[in-house]
Amino acid sequence: MKFKLLGAVAAATVIGFASFAHVGAVKAASASLTALDPDNDGTVDIPEAKAAAGKLFIKLDPDKDGTLDAKELSGRVDEAGLKEADPDNDGTLDQKEYDALVEKRFKAADPDNDGTLDDKELASDAGKSFLLLVE
Repeated sequence: MKFKLLGAVAAATVIGFASFAHVGAVKAASASLTALDPDNDGTVDIPEAKAAAGKLFIKLDPDKDGTLDAKELSGRVDEAGLKEADPDNDGTLDQKEYDALVEKRFKAADPDNDGTLDDKELASDAGKSFLLLVE
């Protein structure tokens, strides 16, 4: 009987920690949403995402050559992702290629296909991947 009780307590503890982690992820996503949502409608749409991505692109391009290489992308895009997002195979992403990647990750984070991302969608793995490109 004690074993069953300890098992139940352990399971409740794990569930509690998982819930706490989820709440933390949603709060972090809410902070991101606030920064990416200039019209304050509670969601991020493609134009807002591309505007934020454009600002970040400029910050990530210190040599101002108009492209981002693997070093400048610094972990935001892995080697395989860079290769996939680089149709001209020059080893860099220009603004057009970067915007296409932003849109692809946006769509991956939008499972309901409503054209917007809310804080729950931003807290998902796909949402976190998207956020790497816009903040």
